[in-house]
Amino acid sequence: MQNPYAYSATSEAAGPVPETAALYETAIGRNSGYYLPRFEEFDRGGSKLGWHWPAFFVTSFWFLYRKMWVPGILNLVYPWVMTVVLTIVVAVFSQAFKAHPVLFGVLAWLVLAAPSILLPMFANAIYWRHIRGLIEGMPASVAAVPEKRNARLERDGGTGVGALVAVIAVASFFFVGFVGILAAIAIPAYQDYTIRAQVSIGLQDATHIKAGVADYWAENEAWPEHADILDRTPSGKYVTSVEVHGGSIVITYGGEANSNISGKRLALMPGVTEQGDVVWICGNAGLPEGVQPAGGPQGAELDNKYLPAVCRAPS
Repeated sequence: MQNPYAYSATSEAAGPVPETAALYETAIGRNSGYYLPRFEEFDRGGSKLGWHWPAFFVTSFWFLYRKMWVPGILNLVYPWVMTVVLTIVVAVFSQAFKAHPVLFGVLAWLVLAAPSILLPMFANAIYWRHIRGLIEGMPASVAAVPEKRNARLERDGGTGVGALVAVIAVASFFFVGFVGILAAIAIPAYQDYTIRAQVSIGLQDATHIKAGVADYWAENEAWPEHADILDRTPSGKYVTSVEVHGGSIVITYGGEANSNISGKRLALMPGVTEQGDVVWICGNAGLPEGVQPAGGPQGAELDNKYLPAVCRAPS
């Protein structure tokens, strides 16, 4: 037996029959006075485009409140999934991101904001489709009996505060877990980034001393000691001392530096190419071919991950 309330193109063109309007009211429940005229317009073939303020301000909650579980849940997880996707995209195309940060920022905003704009624009039409699906999906045996039919529509339609609270509670649980996972990844990564920045600032503190060492070699063809070019021991925000030994510049980290590098040293050892140019070997980096090194200290006491790429040991 066919469902007597099944949807058809002819019924859409002509508009809803009174029985269908009554079914709409039963399935909608609260605020049927707002939705019924819009549903009737959709049945007559009117435009599905509109605007729904509750779906804009509380998008997922409105869908869940109206028992549209799929769009409600998908909209809850969409920002987190897309955040991960965008993070991967930025990592893969890091150079392009650095070259066009504003463009990537705008695109990321559009991707994340798209559901918040599109869903309110079509919320009434989506709800209409949902209610039509409830009516058309009833077995003929239920649709033919008014009591059973109305009970089914009230059960599957209307509003669901209890289910909404349950979904929000579950979503909050996963949200807390997701944030915890991100924090477990992001906090150590940010700490490593901060330490590398402090190491780089310490290297900058030695820039003018490198020029003095090179000048001393050019004039004397010998590598200087600390007293030959400096009358004091320089320091900085993240550095307690910068000293010269046998031409090498030894940076000792401290002050406001992170405890992972505080008290540890990094050496910049000079060398001379066959053409007589002075080059620098930072930390654990290998000696370039054809370079005669100075006799001062070489290497680094810092973990390799905290060193700039030019200071790391060859892999």
